[in-house]
Amino acid sequence: MNTTSGISVTKPIAIWNKDIKVNFRDLFKSLGKAAIDAGFSKWDSLAGDAVDTLGALGLGADTGQVAWLLIYRSLMQAMRSLVEGNKDLLVKQERNKPLLVNEIDFKALCHHLDESLQNNELVIDQNFFERPKELPIFEVIKTPFAHWLQDCGFNQAQAQAISNRLPSYFIDALNELWGNHPQDYACLKDKLNTPFTQANEREQRWRRYLAWLQKQVEEPMFLEAFGLKQVYVPLRAYYKRKVEGDKNEGFKRRVTEDEKYEQVVVDLETELEAWLEKSDRHDAIRVISGGPGSGKSSFVKIFAAKQAEKGEIFVLFITLHHFDPSDDLVDAVGKFVRDDGFLRHNPLEQDKAESRLLIIFDGLDELAMQGKIAEKTAQDFVREVQKKVDRFNGHETRLQIIVSGRELVVQANSSDFRQPQQILHILPYFITEDERENYIDDQKILEQDQRQIWWQSYGQSSGHGYMTLPPELDQGNLVEITAQPLLNYLVALSFVRGTVQFSEDSNLNVIYEDLLKAVYERGWTGYQHPAIQGIEEKDFVRILEEIALASWHGNGHTTTIQEIEDHCKNIGLKRLLDIFQEGAKLGVTRLLAAFYFRQSGVRYEEKTFEFTHKSFGEYLTARRIIRGIKRIHDELEQRDNDLDRGWDERQALAHWAILCCPSTMDEYLFNFILDELRLQTLSDVRNWQRTLCRLVSYVLLRRIPMELLSIRQDFWIENFQARNAEESLLAVLNACARLTRKISNIQCPYIDSFGIWISRLREQRLNTNVLCLKYLSFLDLKDAMLLIQDFYNSNFEGANLENAEMVFTNLVDSNLSSANLQGVNLSSANLQNANLQNANLQNANLQNANLKNANLQNANLQNANLQGADLTFVNLKQSNLNQANITRSIFIPINLEGADLREANLESAYLIQEHIEKANFQEANFDDANLRDTILEGKDLKNLRNGIR
Repeated sequence: MNTTSGISVTKPIAIWNKDIKVNFRDLFKSLGKAAIDAGFSKWDSLAGDAVDTLGALGLGADTGQVAWLLIYRSLMQAMRSLVEGNKDLLVKQERNKPLLVNEIDFKALCHHLDESLQNNELVIDQNFFERPKELPIFEVIKTPFAHWLQDCGFNQAQAQAISNRLPSYFIDALNELWGNHPQDYACLKDKLNTPFTQANEREQRWRRYLAWLQKQVEEPMFLEAFGLKQVYVPLRAYYKRKVEGDKNEGFKRRVTEDEKYEQVVVDLETELEAWLEKSDRHDAIRVISGGPGSGKSSFVKIFAAKQAEKGEIFVLFITLHHFDPSDDLVDAVGKFVRDDGFLRHNPLEQDKAESRLLIIFDGLDELAMQGKIAEKTAQDFVREVQKKVDRFNGHETRLQIIVSGRELVVQANSSDFRQPQQILHILPYFITEDERENYIDDQKILEQDQRQIWWQSYGQSSGHGYMTLPPELDQGNLVEITAQPLLNYLVALSFVRGTVQFSEDSNLNVIYEDLLKAVYERGWTGYQHPAIQGIEEKDFVRILEEIALASWHGNGHTTTIQEIEDHCKNIGLKRLLDIFQEGAKLGVTRLLAAFYFRQSGVRYEEKTFEFTHKSFGEYLTARRIIRGIKRIHDELEQRDNDLDRGWDERQALAHWAILCCPSTMDEYLFNFILDELRLQTLSDVRNWQRTLCRLVSYVLLRRIPMELLSIRQDFWIENFQARNAEESLLAVLNACARLTRKISNIQCPYIDSFGIWISRLREQRLNTNVLCLKYLSFLDLKDAMLLIQDFYNSNFEGANLENAEMVFTNLVDSNLSSANLQGVNLSSANLQNANLQNANLQNANLQNANLKNANLQNANLQNANLQGADLTFVNLKQSNLNQANITRSIFIPINLEGADLREANLESAYLIQEHIEKANFQEANFDDANLRDTILEGKDLKNLRNGIR
């Protein structure tokens, strides 16, 4: 067997004279006609003709001719895939009609392609199969291919971008053809001794899969001709490292959790490559954490493609919304690869396992879309992964795993990831100079504004010519928005359209709305897709909202046609849905398919649609919820004016349950709702706030009327769903209050009503982040009975808690800034690290309360009882302690600057000597204060007081 010399590639001498169904020139002429044909109805038959068998071509076993056919077929298939994947970019205009009769460009194209295959010296050797991207004919073919694409209707930038992606598509086609027709190329295996030609079926399938991974990053983005790879910017990240020693030595205050760790900046790809190379069997899991649109999925796709191309380790990429986490990990991976179709073996089975395997699980949050039940599923999945990794790596490192997920879900599972540098937190494109002080960045990589790099790449790939971030996008809110990879791209799409007036107060929802209009108008082409003809824009948006709502009710990502139909029937959109379904079968638009949703798979024997980026589904769901609030308000108002019209509270809450009962609201959806409310008039938001107060008051008395729903569930399901609807009601009320800054006057039928309700919503904690406790700001809870409640990490900003009973209540890390706490009973309550800035605590009972590290700056503590309270390191700057009782308190104030302690009773208060030097008594007023027996070790009390005044 020849292992050194290569095969000279020659075109069959009489190829054009043989009886072939479609020759090279006619094939491209037909493709050209198809390119401006709306339906591409003949594409499949053309493809079949183009890849006819060797026997039909009449070729023998000459290795040069077989090599020519392999390249020919692969190029045809790659070009076909590229044109088909970008066909919705074509402009259907009269100017393209001459293409049907114009032979000049086709002859030129055929001439160049023919010459590139016939006259160029091509030699297939070992290097060809290992590095097929280096085939020299690409540089010859790409130019005529780009010209032909322009003749088809693509603009110059689009044609160039598509032709530049030809090598990756060629490799994918090459692997597929070799794998599907190995008998056609048997003579090449006899002639060449390469890992490719000598690979068995299993190795060939891995090669096809790895080629597919590389092709994924070349797939077109949204309504673009270029792929992710062309505009990708390498991401930065940080990991938390425990601070060595005591930064606060000599000043022994309580160190907060954040102060125990420092944030070390790394290049994300470099960090993970070093981890792979180290291959430590005791440290075989890495977690990538980031918010929505931070670039997690883009990074892991790019990383998977690069590692696959290196060929040093097998790579398996798994999106978790297509993965069954309830199974044993080995069985679940086996099911995934079988469904995926590339591999026929399970790479985790003991007798089939690879020597080195990297599995990337993308989207841990996809397992946590159904509230606490799915959070438990995510936790179980993480522990199952750890268990299997430990088993596989018992003697040597065979399996390494990367998991990506949104911050909240990763945080909820952080206790399971305790290895140093195990959790890597993605950083945005741009970090301000002030923010950089929060990081350890020895390599100064945060000094680079990556937005400038992205916009330059985008300008080149799109043909818009941007060299830097446009100055009008580098201001106000837009600085933070453009620093996030996905949002930055959405801004670019909207900026190019020129329909949004960008300013420093720009609202992200405005950009999403503009993209909705772009879909309906067919973006930049001025041509509306037949699938949505006959549907008005408002109805088109309504349908998308219902799909989003159905997805949220399902698993947050996918939904079925039946679920969409049920929602549309409930609101009278059945006729429009019928039109939409016909459109869905036609494809709607590529932007809709690639960005908003696409057909995903099958669930319960029904086809499913999925949002390919969840944030757009969340935006549409937020719109649908705001639409629901407006209708509820209008219906209640009608009933108030006419008893024969509109809804009462029960009917209104039943409608709310239809909207919100199946799923829990998360922080991301809440933020979209908040931004959508910002786009409404303030008077409307005030009216809706009053309406929602009315509904919450009814819920406190009688709960959600689940009995009015047309479809009844088992009691435990209805109870769970009612809780979801009630929490969502509280959340949206809070969103309104945050904008109006007005107290929400809910009516509690009994003093313990709210306490009972919030206990039901909070349930048993699974982690420190309980969302319902974030929605308590600006509530009227005067006289409420809230004894021994768990309000850890809650938000009571601006709330009215006057005379509330909160004895022994846990308010650690809570926000009570500007709250009215006048006369509140907080005796023995835990307020450690609480924010009480500007709070009114007049006459409050804080006896024996724990106020360590609490912020009481500008708080009013006049006549408050602080007897026995722990005030260690409390901030009392500018606070009013006039006549306050602070007897027997542990009083180690760091900051009493400007505090008013006139007539305060500090009898037997304990101020430790070493902290007196650190304390700030500047401008503090101790006039007539009772300092009898106050321990001021090492200080002369008289001199201290004289120094203060």
